[in-house]
Amino acid sequence: MVQVLCVANQKGGVGKTTTALALAAYGALAGRRTLLVDLDSQGNSSSVLCRDPNDQQGGSALLAGQAPLATGRDNLWVSPCGADGAPPELGARVLGQALDPLRDSFDTVVIDCPPSLAGAATAAMVAAKDLIIPIQSEYYALEGLGQILGVVAALRDEGQPGPERLRILLCMHDPALRLCRDVAAEVRSHLKDQVLATVIPRDVALATAPSHRQTIIEHHPLSPGSLAYCAAAKEIFDA
Repeated sequence: MVQVLCVANQKGGVGKTTTALALAAYGALAGRRTLLVDLDSQGNSSSVLCRDPNDQQGGSALLAGQAPLATGRDNLWVSPCGADGAPPELGARVLGQALDPLRDSFDTVVIDCPPSLAGAATAAMVAAKDLIIPIQSEYYALEGLGQILGVVAALRDEGQPGPERLRILLCMHDPALRLCRDVAAEVRSHLKDQVLATVIPRDVALATAPSHRQTIIEHHPLSPGSLAYCAAAKEIFDA
């Protein structure tokens, strides 16, 4: 059965697209037929995976009924998104219907959401089996995390299928900073096994890989960030 991962956070700049790209790349490397669905109008994951920049035209290719595109990488496809993005009023039923024809073609679907807790992001949460929440090890991340958990609780109260598993991934972590250590400890004390054991460190290779239109595996496979994402992917896929 296909495993649908939704990577979401209402804040920008927390490692959401980096996480979506890394999980998709490592899923493909593990032999899984993997599709990355870009629903973010910024189209950052599309710009890395699309072989032709002209493929990023209009809105969501998935919602327009367009077939996934080969990326030139083994086992990895992309459904790109252009500047129009997914419609803000996107509902879970529409997204689910768009995903249904693909469920027999892929082992893993990774959805890269816009920085929001409404529309496409909420619809993706309903469609996903696993909700992956990347957060930075900083104070404001705790407030944002509470908002996301509130949305998930509301979906369940409404009887929506929602994600079966919620996994929190600490990103841009610097263990030398007391604030990072304190935030990580507080998140783990409250959410326990919902927090992945793996922590993603700050790593310049993660920041520079997109500028080369490469995944972290292609750009610097042995960098600390790449090795950490490999471990995180194993936690998620083997759960």
